[in-house]
Amino acid sequence: MKNRVFLLLITAFCTNIISGQELNALFSILSEKKLFNGSVLISKSDKTSFSKNYGFTNIEKNESLNDNSQFPIASITKTFTSTAILQLQHNGKLKINEPVQKYLTDFPYPNISIKQLLNNTSGLAQEYNLFDTIIKEQPEKIISNQDIIPTFIRFKTPLSFLPGSKWEYNNVNFCLAALIIEKVSGISYAKYLEKKIFKPAKMKNSFVPVNRKIKSPNQVELYAYPNFYSSELANTKTLKETFLIAEKSNFYGNGGIVSTALDLQKYQKVLFNYQILGKNEFEEALTATKLNDGKTVSYAINGKEISYGLGWGMYIDESDGKIVFHDGLITGLTSILLHNLTKNQTVILLSNSASSIFPISNAILNLINNAPYTIPVQNLSRIYGSLIEKGNKEKANELIQGYLKKPSNYEASESDFNRLGYQFLRLQKCDNTLEVFNSASLIFPNSWNIFDSYGEALHQCGKREEAIVMYKKSVELNHENENGKQMLLKIEQEIGK
Repeated sequence: MKNRVFLLLITAFCTNIISGQELNALFSILSEKKLFNGSVLISKSDKTSFSKNYGFTNIEKNESLNDNSQFPIASITKTFTSTAILQLQHNGKLKINEPVQKYLTDFPYPNISIKQLLNNTSGLAQEYNLFDTIIKEQPEKIISNQDIIPTFIRFKTPLSFLPGSKWEYNNVNFCLAALIIEKVSGISYAKYLEKKIFKPAKMKNSFVPVNRKIKSPNQVELYAYPNFYSSELANTKTLKETFLIAEKSNFYGNGGIVSTALDLQKYQKVLFNYQILGKNEFEEALTATKLNDGKTVSYAINGKEISYGLGWGMYIDESDGKIVFHDGLITGLTSILLHNLTKNQTVILLSNSASSIFPISNAILNLINNAPYTIPVQNLSRIYGSLIEKGNKEKANELIQGYLKKPSNYEASESDFNRLGYQFLRLQKCDNTLEVFNSASLIFPNSWNIFDSYGEALHQCGKREEAIVMYKKSVELNHENENGKQMLLKIEQEIGK
């Protein structure tokens, strides 16, 4: 018996070593290929099994990441906001089925509940262009949570859909939830999290910044690709945001928390062990949302079907256990906190170089459960676009031919090639545009959308006869492509056919 126990212990010890070695090998490859730069923490049964940092907190200064490197965790913050609201419910301070208007009396939509904020079924307008007029009127103004309701009132902003009838991811929902936390608790959102979550969890390296533009001494720099054909990362300080509101806002509740991988592990432990939130409320947070028609919310991420609870996403397929998560994305930053409730396994990834986070987290889940996994690979359209931009079309074509022979060497998506082609088109680089769409048509020969885009590019570049060929191919692949039909009529009229 003693020998058998000894052998079991040795086997378990060796398995952990192999797992650690494999994980390090995986992340070393990802780091080398510039697919991951950040902090990793993996735990089993609430004990850390792997924790390491890869790459730099500041590339320009060659400063390496360490355990104290602080990252903005982006939308993982939504789980904190949801937890805070549910804590207030647990303590009898509010009920999530009550209308938002009960607590925020100026809120102009009487039929939206607090719960509909947390499960993203409110129907409220998105923030992207909501404040454009105000920003033009007051260029120096920083838009915050307190500006949301007055803006809705001033512009009589209509709802996008009937509350509870659809699901739509929306940052505004959680900004309003943060205002409710402040109203009910009588203290700021930042102070509430410090008192009720950070301190009980002993998260000493976490905080809600007063101004997100001002970084803490240990906070990482963020890096992203300037465009779809860039092969080199750039500090986000040098890049222009897609939406004006991103530069002119200081929202909280939807994002904003700054933390570390080690601190997020502490949060996960106290939360999932019901130390900062009652079991009933926590289980409610992890229950899939049902719409007014009784259908369960469902959407797809990286090939996985997902549902959404109260500030948490959930894998619908539970054959490998009940997996819950929230990811985060801002320019130059991706993050994920993922937990398998059934197996008590946690994956935390914080990357300050715009990594594709889901392929990595899914590979880790498979690896730690001794299942086959695929190492994420480089983006084909980015490498291809870089070669095209540099004028190396021969090598670019060789790359495409190589991919067609062995697709597993790169990641290629129709949407990536479409975006790349249109970016060149907006820059009036017709030769590059047509090269991209020609290659895309080889990779995705059954995509009506690619041929429709190819037709548009040819038309804008003055190649009408060739545009007709592509539009006809698009309509052949999709008989309901009304745009393609209309464009064929238009071009034929232009050339007098």
